[in-house]
Amino acid sequence: MDPKVSIITVCHNAEEFIENAINSVLKQKYENIEYIIIDGASTDNTLSIIDKYKSNIAFLLSEPDNGIYEAMNKGITAATGDILYFLNSDDIFYDEYVIKRIVEMFKNNKDTELIYGPVIVRDPITNKSFIKSHKHITKFFFIYSVICQQGIFYKANLFKKCGQFDETYKIVGDYEWELRAFYKYNIKREYCRDIISIYLHGGMSSSKKFSSLLIEEHETVLKEYFNICNYKLTLTLISICSKVFLKCRSIL
Repeated sequence: MDPKVSIITVCHNAEEFIENAINSVLKQKYENIEYIIIDGASTDNTLSIIDKYKSNIAFLLSEPDNGIYEAMNKGITAATGDILYFLNSDDIFYDEYVIKRIVEMFKNNKDTELIYGPVIVRDPITNKSFIKSHKHITKFFFIYSVICQQGIFYKANLFKKCGQFDETYKIVGDYEWELRAFYKYNIKREYCRDIISIYLHGGMSSSKKFSSLLIEEHETVLKEYFNICNYKLTLTLISICSKVFLKCRSIL
């Protein structure tokens, strides 16, 4: 039998988008899918919409949580699949063959523990989109960026090997997990050239309201993994170096 793929959707008051996410899962041309929805006790029409598709949902939990990473960890605990993927309520798969292609990649290289690939980011205000790709991952890349969670498929046993998401973080828990997996556990990863998903730009990490918390959490992670204590200063230096590099290239 083909590997079971557990798709986990974490949501809260997501009535505007949740149906698109669900249909995106149901359209996949792959049979062995386990669909899990973890809802943070929504008070809008989210649960009513989910109920329309209950026959296609393997596991549904609706209860209050202490943040997105606790909800994601609940999904990991509930999952019984060989491969895990997190599809947020305002995400959709790029096309109906995404899961099929990813499973083939895992089957062709059984040592691979994580597959990551490009995503399309859509701006909800301008409705403009761009492709975010990160084929070559280095420590320098991780200082100023992160692999989009919407572009990552995980072997289920990775969360036993590396641990689940650290719930003390409210914004950068996925970023910290990636660094932990890549540099503490040296996991075997592979790049997928095909676009994986389309996701809506926004959320806590891009909100001015949470900018101070984002910087604080980011500095904590940078200090642990790179011994960097000043996130703002680091970004400024990176920006200056990039401009100098581009200027030198133009001169040459």
